[in-house]
Amino acid sequence: MIEREIPIEIKIITTFDNAMEYLLNAKNGDCKVSILWQKYMIEPFWKEIAAYAPFDQSFKQPPCIKKLEKLEIQLSILSKFDTDALKLKFTDIAKALPSDDDDPMLVALYPLCDSNKIVKKQQNGVVGASVFGNMIININPLADCWEKWVPFVFAHEYHHNIWGHNWYVLHGGKDLEGTFLEYLITEGQADLFAMSLFPGLAPEWNKPFDTETEKILWKRIMHMLYSKDPETHHAYMFGDEEKGLPWCIGYVFGRMIVSDYLQKHAMPFSELLNIPAKQIFEASRFYQG
Repeated sequence: MIEREIPIEIKIITTFDNAMEYLLNAKNGDCKVSILWQKYMIEPFWKEIAAYAPFDQSFKQPPCIKKLEKLEIQLSILSKFDTDALKLKFTDIAKALPSDDDDPMLVALYPLCDSNKIVKKQQNGVVGASVFGNMIININPLADCWEKWVPFVFAHEYHHNIWGHNWYVLHGGKDLEGTFLEYLITEGQADLFAMSLFPGLAPEWNKPFDTETEKILWKRIMHMLYSKDPETHHAYMFGDEEKGLPWCIGYVFGRMIVSDYLQKHAMPFSELLNIPAKQIFEASRFYQG
């Protein structure tokens, strides 16, 4: 990976003014809120957000907010958000993991519905999505400490973008197989990168299991490592209560696997990007040969 002294150009766009237009029209009740959301919150921004995507990414579009009274309160808070200061924080993060990508990185800030209790209670109201070199950060400012977590989530998604550029653009996708193991490793790297920059923040989705639970869950995870089925990936990464898989189970194991590798092979995250997933896995406590 070729590094450069100047970090990638970051452009922040906020959707909050459009969200207010959506809110006012939704209150009038002249049209379905889903249609209004598409008109004010998706159509004006999506083409730019998904500009680098080689295939459809519409499943990552921010969901419609139907709690209008809560949205009004959220927007009163978000309208005061200092995006200039935020851009400086984002730029500092980018300096920690430089890229040779000349294309600017767009970060779209969206409000997030207060009905999403998992994100509000367990993710401090902030969740992100990488969209092939750009990203979306969804924010619920009614959650505790949400402002602290916006840069953390940016760091996580930023790592995904740099990882993707490195493997898909610079390496041409060579050695990538689309397995669940690769998914684990990429999430583990992204979380550890963010955690290295924000050591005072402890993500709820990455809390370790007790020893006995870890053994039981790993026996289930290990059989799925080379699966290429997206539905399986989703269940074993984010959890599935009906299947007995705890919330964000994959993030926990991904972080542990990458941590084990770094304990044996100390290196910066810029070098770690180039190590294949199987090689990282084989250096972990979970590899059985």
